[in-house]
Amino acid sequence: MNGAPDLAGADVVSLTARPSYQPDYRGLACAQVRGAREKLGLDHEEFAEHLGSMLGRKISAQLVNRWEQDNVPPGDVMLAAAVAAQGAGGDVLTLPLTETAGRQAALMAGIAPALHTCEAVTPYADRGLISWAQWNAIIRGSAGHLWLYGMAEFGYATDDEVPVIVAEAAAQGCQVRVLLLSPGYEGIPDLDASEDSPPGTLGARIRAALARFSQMRQACPGDMQLRVYDTHPTVSGVRGDDNMLVTPYLRYFIGSNSPTLGLAEESAPKMFGRYARHFDGMWNLATEWTP
Repeated sequence: MNGAPDLAGADVVSLTARPSYQPDYRGLACAQVRGAREKLGLDHEEFAEHLGSMLGRKISAQLVNRWEQDNVPPGDVMLAAAVAAQGAGGDVLTLPLTETAGRQAALMAGIAPALHTCEAVTPYADRGLISWAQWNAIIRGSAGHLWLYGMAEFGYATDDEVPVIVAEAAAQGCQVRVLLLSPGYEGIPDLDASEDSPPGTLGARIRAALARFSQMRQACPGDMQLRVYDTHPTVSGVRGDDNMLVTPYLRYFIGSNSPTLGLAEESAPKMFGRYARHFDGMWNLATEWTP
């Protein structure tokens, strides 16, 4: 295993023969935050700001200090710290973002070596916690793939920055694909009812979005495609090259209240690949939109 510790000549102790042994999970969790901060060379206030930008909420320096001492950090903080350390070339990673890293960490920590491969994602309890600047940052500067996929993607359709972002990406040869729910889908009344919206709300939003995206396509200097699908929506996804924001739809929740995942192809390759394949499948079943 590349980079694995040299265990030649080392004493190997069976944990099953020591049932009273308890790994210091609290200490490992605290060390995750402290190690990431030190690897980045930041003080507590600077690291708090860095974590806050990753997680989309305000974090204080005092809270970071407590997480490093004896308060177990939340799961999303540990994941963010792991990603930050890995991005800085850190060797203090204790979360198994890859199988190799996970097994190395397990061996060094003295815990069971048979760990499943885990992937790092950025979770948001609801989509409304993501700022609009973050939504646009996902697609800005895309060079290979820019995807907008959902029911209406009304926020992108009506944002004044988006036509410029799309045109710049397409002009550089980026593949721009917009995939929306067909305004003729027979289940739209049920979707309105499940979100407690007045009848006709979703259909009107989709038609308005299609009109706006059609204008962008007409003015686009490169490859911009616009299609609609005619089946029950299950997820929305925004892709800018190697990054995605994915929102699985929950029945009886409005879109802004649905949990959302931030995925990077580097740190969550399997999840990223599955959602990319899902989009490709839906795209191949969809039809070109003509006003």
